[in-house]
Amino acid sequence: MAGNSSSPGKRLVRSKSGLRIIPISETDRSPFELREPEWIPDKQSPTCMDCKEKFDFLKRRHHCRRCGRICCASCCDTRLALPRMCFLDPVRVCSPCAQMTVKENVFFSKDLKTLVSGAILCLVDDTTSNLVLCRLTTDHHQLVVAGSSESLPVSITVPMHRMTGLQVGSREQLVTGGCVVSALMLQYCLAGEEEQDLNLEAPPDASTSAFAFLTALEKAMFMIQESRAVIGTGE
Repeated sequence: MAGNSSSPGKRLVRSKSGLRIIPISETDRSPFELREPEWIPDKQSPTCMDCKEKFDFLKRRHHCRRCGRICCASCCDTRLALPRMCFLDPVRVCSPCAQMTVKENVFFSKDLKTLVSGAILCLVDDTTSNLVLCRLTTDHHQLVVAGSSESLPVSITVPMHRMTGLQVGSREQLVTGGCVVSALMLQYCLAGEEEQDLNLEAPPDASTSAFAFLTALEKAMFMIQESRAVIGTGE
């Protein structure tokens, strides 16, 4: 690994998969990040793990940088940006990972901006429903829910790694044929406390930003759950 400093708080490292820019401190790691997979040893795969064709002098082995599997050139011929693993340049990925990476890259280029910009939503409990401003902090580590008026001095800050579950309350079909989330229930557990629920809904007169925020938040939760399963979250 190279020890060059590329920007404040980050460093440039080199692995057999390529160059990556990663935080110096583990605590600064994105909650959506995936670590590099271990490459499956060549000797463990005499055939392509996708098409099952046997490797020989002409059909060479290639490792997918996202999953570490061994595939032939035809099944692993796509090069894509992989911001979820902090790669500096596009890297080689297999066909299944290419489909997943394209969706993830939309999240990083579009949905994260939606979450950081925030939206006005309804915070719902057993008896009341109040308007709140929801947003993701710029470092992507915390979800902030704050009362949108002086009459509601609510302020809830939940570290994303403390999110434990997700239920979609409802979806709405768009005229264009797409589908957006209109209500979410998030479960979270702060240190030393019992698990709590956070019920968020689009207001009756919601703007498109409310539905976009809830839809992006659903994607974020699934990515966090995957990251947790792959690399853990730490305290």
